[in-house]
Amino acid sequence: MDTKELKFIRLGLRNHEISTRLRMRWDCSPRTCAAVTTMLPVESQVYHAKYANNEIYNLVPLPEPIPPQEWTCLYPGPGDLLFAPVSSLQTGGFAGGNTLSNQEMPVNEEGLILDFAFFYERGNTLISPYGISPTTLFATGTSFEELEEFAEACRDVWFSGAAGETMYIEPD
Repeated sequence: MDTKELKFIRLGLRNHEISTRLRMRWDCSPRTCAAVTTMLPVESQVYHAKYANNEIYNLVPLPEPIPPQEWTCLYPGPGDLLFAPVSSLQTGGFAGGNTLSNQEMPVNEEGLILDFAFFYERGNTLISPYGISPTTLFATGTSFEELEEFAEACRDVWFSGAAGETMYIEPD
């Protein structure tokens, strides 16, 4: 399949049985969209952010080669999906595995891992104790109604816990 053919992806929470449709932003992040397309589908344990605020994310292996930063974002809004290569030290030191989920963390030789970060409400920032982290925005929401329903499930992950829940991204 020509990677330019993939215009939409679906991001979901498996156990909550809910998902939302996102538009791939080939116009602003073509190399990132191309890299992500080759990775799909992906699915792994979901986490809820501590510092970024209204964010759920999962951690997956980085593609090779890692695309350069493109359409960088520091204050993501509802429906934004970001491609964030991060140090395993920034994810709570999961390099040896996550003792909370008993999940082996797929870090590369440099100790990096890919954080697919999805934001479901306003009021977010990519400024943390590790500093300013501008990140590539590569997909955006397509329906406010769908995003509002999905945000309810994301808030449930925050309040009820993420144990046993997975976040997936697949072609749509």
